[in-house]
Amino acid sequence: MKPHPKANDLSSKIKVALDKAIEKVIAETKAKNSYMVVSDKKGNIKKIPASEL
Repeated sequence: MKPHPKANDLSSKIKVALDKAIEKVIAETKAKNSYMVVSDKKGNIKKIPASEL
């Protein structure tokens, strides 16, 4: 069964919007000279300065 073409189009639009939102959050956090909490590939949680992103 093939995925519906509109579903693929919607998925790509959601990905683009999500990427833009993440960039905006990082930029705002950098402007506040604050930290972000992220996880690495192993699932370890780390607190890093936003300026390092």
